[in-house]
Amino acid sequence: MARQRFDEIQLGLIAAIVAILEEPAGGLMQDGGRLLWRQFVDEAVDGLPQETYAVPHQEFLSVVRACARQEGALEELVRATELVAPAVGRQLQPLLEEWWAHRVYAGRSWSALRQALQPRLPELASLVSLSTDGRRALPAHCGTPWQAFVHLADLNSATRGLPPGMVLLEHLARCPELAAAVGEIRTWNDHFAREWGLLDGADGLRGLRRRLDAARRHEQAGSDPTGPTGPAGQAGESADQPGPDRTGADRPGGEDAAGQENHTAPDGRPLIRLYIRVAADRTPQPGTGRRRTSRIPRYHVSACVKYADSPTLHREPGAEPEAPVTREQLGSCIAELITRMAALWHNRSELVALEFFLPLELLNEPVEWWDRNPARGYANPLLSTYRVSVHSLDRVQRREFHRAWRARWTRWRENGGKQQHARRVVHECAPEPTLSDAEHLARLDAVVGSDDDVVGMLLCQPPWDHGKLGIQEVSLALDLGVPVLMYHREEHAASACRAAVREALAEDGLAALPQRAQQWRTDAAAGRPSAHDPKAIRSMGMIWDDPEHLLDGGPSAPATFVGGTD
Repeated sequence: MARQRFDEIQLGLIAAIVAILEEPAGGLMQDGGRLLWRQFVDEAVDGLPQETYAVPHQEFLSVVRACARQEGALEELVRATELVAPAVGRQLQPLLEEWWAHRVYAGRSWSALRQALQPRLPELASLVSLSTDGRRALPAHCGTPWQAFVHLADLNSATRGLPPGMVLLEHLARCPELAAAVGEIRTWNDHFAREWGLLDGADGLRGLRRRLDAARRHEQAGSDPTGPTGPAGQAGESADQPGPDRTGADRPGGEDAAGQENHTAPDGRPLIRLYIRVAADRTPQPGTGRRRTSRIPRYHVSACVKYADSPTLHREPGAEPEAPVTREQLGSCIAELITRMAALWHNRSELVALEFFLPLELLNEPVEWWDRNPARGYANPLLSTYRVSVHSLDRVQRREFHRAWRARWTRWRENGGKQQHARRVVHECAPEPTLSDAEHLARLDAVVGSDDDVVGMLLCQPPWDHGKLGIQEVSLALDLGVPVLMYHREEHAASACRAAVREALAEDGLAALPQRAQQWRTDAAAGRPSAHDPKAIRSMGMIWDDPEHLLDGGPSAPATFVGGTD
């Protein structure tokens, strides 16, 4: 009976395996190492040719070719190689998985698809877990989407639907980095879905695409799950009895209110969200004796991106500074980071929102007023080009804060964010002259802790430093789960800042405050007439922590980047 002939892909894989075996660093090109390797392979695989070859290449080719013709023999060859030359064996594993994948996806050339799936993706591990319902983790040897795809070739669907490898391809098709691969992915999946009868049906290819498209539209539209189209609307709302108005400024956490819940700007354009984490550097600094007591605080800056058309976060490590920086260097460091990130967005037209996650000691930094390019010699603040918001890094990272935080936010959402009495939802911290700081904090703890309707606090002092009253009020707010904090950064602006906040709360409520503050700041930067002192507006600080945006959303949740999830 005639032996099966190898096709072009199989011949290429055999050649690639031989090339790895021939690498000098592996030690198999030396007679002793090759003899030991051959002994292990012969013990594991029956019927291998015993001819001797003076040239190692010919011996490797003979053995690999014979193993390729036997069921399971290539696996034994790789296992034997890992015993004799572990580094070589690890390099063979991806090629072995390609050999298996080619048997599954037979009859179609994959050269174009293979080439298209080479860019590396920081969210690849989460996409593999998502595509396999958590049944398969991404192994260390899989560094590219292509390697992840062939690794899943032997895994069947748990529901008689699409194989996880094809599901992974559909998720990859929605990654901006693989936009050029969409055509190849669609053609590939269409072919095998038709061949295997998996095109239609609840678990078919078309059904999966509809679900993923619907999820993307939902994400881009920012639809409210508690609104008329969500579960609450289905249960108890009708055309005759509409539910609460959840559009515009009345929706807590909505884009018109805080720019948090959805991924579009007020004009409907999608947003690119750049999450920037500034974390204290805990590594010891050089120096001994008295020099060690004068440690200069330094911070690590890192960032990730959330695109409206992608289900996950994207890291660009090459854009991040490698070394920690001092507090004085943060502004320039952030400017350089944003410049590098902007170069990656050269072919996109979305608006950009900057979301800073700062430790307690940096909450007083006027990040929205930092220059985009400090070298220009004139003021060019971030807020002129970007939508800027600040979050508490400590709140997101410390899970013991999350229950109380979620509880207050949920209660506010259930009320539609429309409580008419601003003083019921925002507590204005005003210590009495006769009380000590400790007595003021104790009373504040009792008042706010016993009132579940409070979702905002107007601090009495700037959150300057540990031990100061302002930072103690912040710590209390984190412990009690208060999501929104407002404060002044300069003492001379305290009265004007508090007056502006009171006015905004009285007129439009808390939900509209972030948008009002954004407008005040842009007016102040542009020198436009305003009812408020520009110096006071420049001094105004705000933390708006929406737990639904920061903690929820699976691989797209900022907490998966800054910390706060398992």
